[in-house]
Order: sequence, then C-alpha cells, then structure tokens
Amino acid sequence: MVTQIKIEKCDKPYCVIHTEVETDGIKAIAEKISRMDETGHSTMLTGWDGDYCIQVKQSEIFRIYSMDKKVYLETEKETLLLKLRLYEFEELAQNCGWTEFIRISNTDIANFSKVTKLDMSLTGIVRVNFTNGKDAIVSRRYMNKIKCELLNLKRR
Repeated sequence: MVTQIKIEKCDKPYCVIHTEVETDGIKAIAEKISRMDETGHSTMLTGWDGDYCIQVKQSEIFRIYSMDKKVYLETEKETLLLKLRLYEFEELAQNCGWTEFIRISNTDIANFSKVTKLDMSLTGIVRVNFTNGKDAIVSRRYMNKIKCELLNLKRR
C-alpha cells in the first residue's frame, strides 16, 4: 500500500483513503485509524453490557472501579463491565498516554478531566466530585499522591 503525508492547514488531522473497491481490509484499516488520536494511540475501550460489546471513547469515561471482584467502567449514561483488572487498565492508560487517569484508591481510578471539584473536608477525607454528579473518595494511601502530584499542595 502506498502512503503519503500531506502537510496543509486544517483544524484537525484527518485521513482519506483512495481505493477503487472498498474491501474488508480497507474497512478494517479505516476503523483502526478512526479509533486513534493524533499521537497514534487508541482512544477506545471495550465495555460489556450483558452480551453486548460496547466501544467507549477514553474521553467519555468518568472512572474505572472494582466491586464484587469485577471491574466496571462508568460513563455519563451507563456502567459497563470491563474485562481488565485495575492494574491492567493502569498499564494500558500509561502506554496510551492517558495521563488524566489517576488511581485514587485500591478500588478506583478517576478521570481527572471529568472532575468538577475536590471536597477537602476538615475530617481529612477528600471526595472527588465528577461532572455527572457522582463522587468517589480518595483513600489515605493515595491522598499524598493526589495532593502533591496533581494539586501541587505541599506542606511547609
């Protein structure tokens, strides 16, 4: 297959495939490209709703959490079963450059691009409030990481 990169002024990079016949191979290539961002990393994740496999964009995910020995992916509209362990998702996010996903407890990974505020009460509990109205609690184990690395809060 011949490839060509054309430098021109445009809002977002886009790809055009020229072909005489639309084959299954061409469709597969187009599908793979449509799931990538500008860095070449995949932006999609597969969640399960019973027997249905649902593709979810990384930008639509609010949090990944475990409950009853299963891992779930939460979006604005639905909660889907994720067939990855939390540490496997962390590795995937790191490999794909998804830096907005941060572990906040042993059972939760939050997408900080979907966080509206951090409720830092006097009792020392930090509650993460998401744009969909739900929240999660940062465990003590990860509190220092959140305060120092993410919020740049350091004790004097």
